[in-house]
Amino acid sequence: MRYTLSGELPPAYACHCRECKKQTSSAFSMSAVVAFARISVRGEPKCHERTAHSGASKQCYFCPDCGTRLWNRSSASPGKVTLKIGTLDDSAAIVPQGHLWLSYKQAGIFLDPDVPGFDTQPDDLSAWRESL
Repeated sequence: MRYTLSGELPPAYACHCRECKKQTSSAFSMSAVVAFARISVRGEPKCHERTAHSGASKQCYFCPDCGTRLWNRSSASPGKVTLKIGTLDDSAAIVPQGHLWLSYKQAGIFLDPDVPGFDTQPDDLSAWRESL
């Protein structure tokens, strides 16, 4: 399956929480919030639903062929998704503009001290993402 994104990609952020580490099998995950209407999907992604840290229902979409997490959608803002930056055809130049859950940051990962971060996440996560 494939997807295309119309328009510019909004600023990305990195999340260092345990779930993001597990879903990427890496030290963190990079995402950008986009309106789902901007995504055109060819094929049918699979979905796993769970409860997010906020208590909202979270749908986690992934490729049925390779298992790659593509985006997450929350019942708190169903018109938007957190698109996983690693799924883009070219993500080499994308730099995170903020960091979440630094209290779980992998040892040995060094971050730019000028990029803002939170030990957990801001009280109003949606507003913070919009402010990037």
